[in-house]
Amino acid sequence: MPSLSDFLYTQLVLRIPKPSASFTSKTVIITGANAGLGKETAQHMIRLGASKVIFGCRSPVRGEQAKREIERLLKCRADIITVWELDLESPASIRRFVDQANALPRLDVVINNAGVHVASYTVVYDTERTLAVNDIGTFLLALQLLPKLKETARKHGVTPHMTTVSSALYDIAKYPESRGDDMDIFAWFKDEAHVNLMNQYNLSKLFQLYIIIKLSAIVDPIDADNPNPNPIVINSLDPCFCKTGLSGDLTGAPKVFFSIFRAIFARTAEEGARLVVQAASAGRETHGLYLRAGAVQKYAPIAQDEKRVSYVWDQLCQRLEKLQPGVLTNIQAVKS
Repeated sequence: MPSLSDFLYTQLVLRIPKPSASFTSKTVIITGANAGLGKETAQHMIRLGASKVIFGCRSPVRGEQAKREIERLLKCRADIITVWELDLESPASIRRFVDQANALPRLDVVINNAGVHVASYTVVYDTERTLAVNDIGTFLLALQLLPKLKETARKHGVTPHMTTVSSALYDIAKYPESRGDDMDIFAWFKDEAHVNLMNQYNLSKLFQLYIIIKLSAIVDPIDADNPNPNPIVINSLDPCFCKTGLSGDLTGAPKVFFSIFRAIFARTAEEGARLVVQAASAGRETHGLYLRAGAVQKYAPIAQDEKRVSYVWDQLCQRLEKLQPGVLTNIQAVKS
């Protein structure tokens, strides 16, 4: 977790330049693109020349509304933005989305932005909902998009990106030390008695980093002695604390406190989106790494526990394969 001085600098002092990397001719998928960071990221990428930006939205109605608003603001062509329904809590919805993506001529960038920060306990995918959406659903989608990214790298001689919007809060996540070694960690959180809702979002972001560390080591690892001629980049970032609707389901005193805190310290979603775009256009040196305040930041010790990294990865893979048999073949298909 950043120190207080670092937090104040990052939120109140740091200058975040507008991104300038070209996205000309590129096709981009952004999940959760109808509002907040996703919507602002889309605007930046269109301004930078993206030829196609696909909104993955749980609500197509809200997605179409965001599309119209951006078109009016940027005066861009109506065929640049396309809205596809995507519910990360539904394997069938994810599969339909992937089928549409596979029909695209190319896919250059995937922004895993959609996520939840809940204030009440619910079970999805036989685990607590935050972990279900932010980890299981997100990577059930991500793994199935890897072959299309790799195909684009080979056909067009470019370096596609898969960028996940994470959070610096991963560093204060409380890992369940009391859980038995033989207990499925996702099953552990199906029991409400084991759930601390104040911790679940932080834990989901820690798990995201574990997954990205492992996935990037399997897919196109950086090898100076044997460089891959057609690699992809898999990275993550903290977009700073921004004004978004992520905590919109808070009520009562917590909502009042959060609103005051956000009014004082939060950056705009547009500023946070600048960092998302920067990560989605960063070089191969960011593969498998985490960016904060516009630069690669060393993982905190909690994210460097190799045993936990491998354990969470193995548990995730078992879950994904159970939800969609054969999904792990997508990893084998793109291994260098």
